[in-house]
Amino acid sequence: MARTARTVKPSLSDDPADKLAAALNYPIGGKWKRSAEYAKAPMYFDMCLKWYQGLSADDHETVLTLADVMASAHKAAAESIAASLPPAPRCPL
Repeated sequence: MARTARTVKPSLSDDPADKLAAALNYPIGGKWKRSAEYAKAPMYFDMCLKWYQGLSADDHETVLTLADVMASAHKAAAESIAASLPPAPRCPL
């Protein structure tokens, strides 16, 4: 079987870009399992959800802040904010 984003379990990454991606993608693992995004990499989205569930209350607040920052004119600051989060699943997409 070919190794694809769908069949390879993502490793953890300390890269702020991967932390930001996990912070923005964790809901797909919980709410939208029928989505096209989930079908592309179900293991990744499930790991993002598990990662989110293991975060502290302060880190949950950081994730919510990241969503707000990404929707604002301050998108460039998002990765520097995400850098404070614990290692997250490496985005395979």
